[in-house]
Amino acid sequence: MRDVYKRQPSRRTVLASIATTAAVATGGFESDPSGVTAPSLESGIVPADRHDCSDVERPEPDRTDSADTLESLPYPAPPSKANAGGDRSPAAGSRSSAVYGVSRYVTEFERAYRRNAFLARYGSLARTVTLHRTAYRTAPIDPAGTGDAVLVAIRYNLTKGTRQSFADQRTEWDVRVVYYFDERILLRARYNGVAEELSFDPDPRTHGTLVACVD
Repeated sequence: MRDVYKRQPSRRTVLASIATTAAVATGGFESDPSGVTAPSLESGIVPADRHDCSDVERPEPDRTDSADTLESLPYPAPPSKANAGGDRSPAAGSRSSAVYGVSRYVTEFERAYRRNAFLARYGSLARTVTLHRTAYRTAPIDPAGTGDAVLVAIRYNLTKGTRQSFADQRTEWDVRVVYYFDERILLRARYNGVAEELSFDPDPRTHGTLVACVD
């Protein structure tokens, strides 16, 4: 039975754990063809007044009561101490459960995002949408400061099909998206091309869309 008297850590505590335990892979940002200089990982916290929660933009398909229609997916709740675990990977080494929680949150958010976008486009014709993550990478931002945040890049394959082509499914291979997550907002940016390797380009802090407000 859960100890109801034990105080759960705040989201800031969870993020601080991410920042102090996540290992940053060698390398960095790829060159930005737009010429805009992205903030460094040491000082790249997005200012609180940069985004307005009324500007959240993400697919929200219309609800339907038809049993034959593919259901939309709810967008997941942000990670906390209670739901941070459960995303274990043999390649992850000794990283804390908070790191796995954020990468899982981002993956589930992207799964809902792509499925809902497909439903918004095809409606009752949508037959299947399956996302399989093949790799991910995390990087803490400003681990010694007060504005804790993290970048998460994921790569995945997406298989889609409609009722118009029952025997034919199409797969997008090696799709890469990058998310910025802090205690206030979630930003999303997609790489336009096939991602052979993971990196944090495009940088969602300068080229991303506000897709969720955490609080």
